[in-house]
Amino acid sequence: MSKSAIAASGHTYRTQNISKRVQQIVISPIKEMSILADDFAEKSGANIISFGQGIPYVDTPKHIKKACVEAFKQIDTAKYTLEPGITELRQLIAKFLQKNKKIANVIAKKEVMVSAGCQEALCCALATVVDAGDEVLIPEPSFASYTEQILQLGATPVQAPLNEKAGWKIDIQACEKKITKKTKAIIFCNPMNPTGAVLSKKEIDDLAALAVKHNLIVITDETYDFLTYDNVKHISPASIKALKGRVILCGSFSKKYAMTGYRVGYAYADSGIIDHMLKVHDAMMICAPAISQKAAIAALKGSQDCVKKLVTILTKNRNLMCAELDSLSEYLSYYKPKGAYYILVKVKVPSEADGRARVVDSFKLTLRILYEAHVIVIPGAAFGPSGEGHIRLSFAGDPKKIKEGFKRLRSWFNKWKKEGFTL
Repeated sequence: MSKSAIAASGHTYRTQNISKRVQQIVISPIKEMSILADDFAEKSGANIISFGQGIPYVDTPKHIKKACVEAFKQIDTAKYTLEPGITELRQLIAKFLQKNKKIANVIAKKEVMVSAGCQEALCCALATVVDAGDEVLIPEPSFASYTEQILQLGATPVQAPLNEKAGWKIDIQACEKKITKKTKAIIFCNPMNPTGAVLSKKEIDDLAALAVKHNLIVITDETYDFLTYDNVKHISPASIKALKGRVILCGSFSKKYAMTGYRVGYAYADSGIIDHMLKVHDAMMICAPAISQKAAIAALKGSQDCVKKLVTILTKNRNLMCAELDSLSEYLSYYKPKGAYYILVKVKVPSEADGRARVVDSFKLTLRILYEAHVIVIPGAAFGPSGEGHIRLSFAGDPKKIKEGFKRLRSWFNKWKKEGFTL
């Protein structure tokens, strides 16, 4: 199964003088689809609508932008910060973790580090606990970049399927069956990208028990911690006492404050783990950008009404996209997301002549949708084997574009039906 949308489009990669380690990884298809769309739009003049990369369409809140303007006047903004991050920011993160995630006694200067986005924090976490030849368990479908980061380290990603019929719930038995003597960690996001599922207290307790039983480190990506629906509550594994000393929490300012381009995130873990993560962070980044750290300080110190407003906007977008999907129920089925701003949609096609179910090649499908309907959607196979036959849609965009995008999709799927659903 291909992992690359660019490769599926016909591009071939140089291999001479390229390490085998890098040859086996890909750019996340989430970003690849945007790259392909950019090239296509430049050549064709097409107006592309994106349901692809998860970028909130709203602007960064004014008080954060104002703080950035003031920060540019300060001479230290042009300089490196402390390698672990500006002390004030780490203190604010520690307070946030204690108040909002119910994590007791967070020591800001020893247990918190600031990173260049959540993704760098995840990379530092994996590099700290995983050696070449080790295995990392990933409940899937999962965020595509986990697999590539693990492969870069010479380790092996081991995928355990989520229970789709139960609404993409953790299958703890499936997870345990995948654990071997080589398994060192388990990594997942909550709320989940790409499924929109939110882990229940029981699921988290089960994962905690599994981690303790098999001496695993739990790496949790909590980028969408603020974004849940229908009164569902987000619970951090870092708040579970049984996981004390064996959990690495990675967080972000990107989505919550519409700051995806600022590249600032953080990690929280036992001081003994952070000590080593800082080595990796120093070798890769030195420090997160000073201007972005000051923006994050403003985000945490300022009113959180902007976050509430964003949740309200995205809740309306979720309901709009679900209504549009319902109107295409002949072709698509889904589970309504309880968190984040993605929907993993199953593509429905007639069975084979002999009665066997057909599974749509999601890479071929998304490329056709891009080039013919001028809409970016993400191939489900990018997120793991269970994602094949699905496409991921983001509802973080402008609602007017959501409506126009579905107008195009409706026309395209009707045309595809007349073609006999061939790819």
